[in-house]
Amino acid sequence: MTQLASHPEDDVRHALEVLDGADIAIVVGELENVHASSSGVLNAIRGALAYRAATDSLASFIASQSTTVDPATARAVQATETVWRQVERDFGLYSSTEAGALLGAGNRAYASSLRKRGELLGVERKNAFVFPGFQLDRVAGKIRPWVKPLLALAEQHERSAADVVLWMMAPTTYLGGDRPVDHVTDPERLLAVAKNAWGVEW
Repeated sequence: MTQLASHPEDDVRHALEVLDGADIAIVVGELENVHASSSGVLNAIRGALAYRAATDSLASFIASQSTTVDPATARAVQATETVWRQVERDFGLYSSTEAGALLGAGNRAYASSLRKRGELLGVERKNAFVFPGFQLDRVAGKIRPWVKPLLALAEQHERSAADVVLWMMAPTTYLGGDRPVDHVTDPERLLAVAKNAWGVEW
C-alpha cells in the first residue's frame, strides 16, 4: 500500500504527479462521479487537464513540421487566437444560419450574400464563415450602420476581414485607450478613427 505524504504540500505534489501520468479520459470520467460540492476544485483540475492536452497537441504539431517556428511568431499566433476566443466569449461568433436568424431570415444564404456584398463582416475560421456579434444590433435585428462603410474602408486600405476584427478588439490611442468595439453605438466616431488609423503611412 502506498504511504500517504505527511504534509499537505506533499499530498498535492503527489496528486499532481499521479495526474500527470494518468489518462485524461479516465480522470475526467472519475471527476464526474465526485460530489458537486467540490465543483471549484474539479473545474480547476479539468482546466489543468485541458491545458495539458492542448500543450501536448501543440507540441506534437510543432514536432511534425519540417521548419522551425520562432518563439516570437508562436507568441503572435497564440495572442491572435486569444483575441478570437475573446470575441466568441464576449460577443459571439455566429454561423451563417445563426446570423441570418438574428437578422430575421430563415436561411444561411442571407448572411452569406450580405458578406459577399460587403454589408456584413464575416471571417473564415475552422473551414466555415463566422460573423462577430458586435456588428449586430440584436434588439433591432439589424446590422449596425458602420459595418458597410468600415468594410469598404478596409478594402480601400487592403485590410482583410480578419484584420478588421482584430482591429476592433485592440485598444487604440485614438480612443483614449478604448477599443473600437467599445464604441459600436457611435458610428461616426468609429469610422473617423478607422480613417485616421488606417490612413497613417510610416
